[in-house]
Amino acid sequence: MKYACFTVGQPESTPEEALKQLKDAGYDGVEWRITNDDGDTSSPGFWKGNRCTLQASWSDAQFEAVAKMTSDLGLEVPSLGTYLAHTDFEDIERMMTVAKIFGAKAMRVNPGRYDGSRHYREAFDEGVGAFGRSQMLAKRFGVKLLVEMHPGNITPSASAAFQFVSNFSPDFVGTIHDAGNMVNEGFENYQMGFEILGPYLAHVHVKNGGWTSEPAEAPREVQWKGTAAPMRKGVVDYAVVLRGLKAVGYDGWLSFEDFSQEMGQAERVKDNLAYIKEVAEMVGNE
Repeated sequence: MKYACFTVGQPESTPEEALKQLKDAGYDGVEWRITNDDGDTSSPGFWKGNRCTLQASWSDAQFEAVAKMTSDLGLEVPSLGTYLAHTDFEDIERMMTVAKIFGAKAMRVNPGRYDGSRHYREAFDEGVGAFGRSQMLAKRFGVKLLVEMHPGNITPSASAAFQFVSNFSPDFVGTIHDAGNMVNEGFENYQMGFEILGPYLAHVHVKNGGWTSEPAEAPREVQWKGTAAPMRKGVVDYAVVLRGLKAVGYDGWLSFEDFSQEMGQAERVKDNLAYIKEVAEMVGNE
């Protein structure tokens, strides 16, 4: 397997600084965050003011400059971390052009939200129809559309993701498995999920999470909410995850998307890779 970092987790760094950080830590690649982030970079955050964001409005020349920096350091770009909705057809086509600039073979696209305001089947059918149109772009550009298992989406679990992506060819549409997201919504046995996804298992995000409690209004006494956790302390046992990946023969990318903040960014980026390599070695020797 190869290891990358989704730059949403490096908000304090410029793209050039982030690349050096990843190279020095021993990563194989980078998953660029691409969106129009107009937040205050003097107070950087994961989702606003992230200094490592490549702005979606950039020109080809600006993307080409970052692509050159990336390749000059020997780092690959397995996928683009876009924030596009399934109906953003013009923007999807634009980002496929950008993916080609980076040599990325995939990009994330949201299949549709689910918040209970409308029936799941309505959202599902709309998403399938939109992806059917975008699948033609994927075929033309050679860039796979990736659906993430994510809370609040119509694809929070492996089973739900498979129900969606199985309407398309695995050559053009795949799934991002995310065990950290599944702490909050969509948990299923990891190996079973990998087996369900089969050829649609295209990319794996790596992070961890846990739960915190606080007082609740009667008749409840306590309410719980999900929170980010360091890789070594969270609910997800990555030995179980990697055993499941080994069982199905997955040898693709593991891309970190860590939102925990117990460690500083540089230490977190370095220790995450050290941790997963420890786990991978243990699993490989079993």
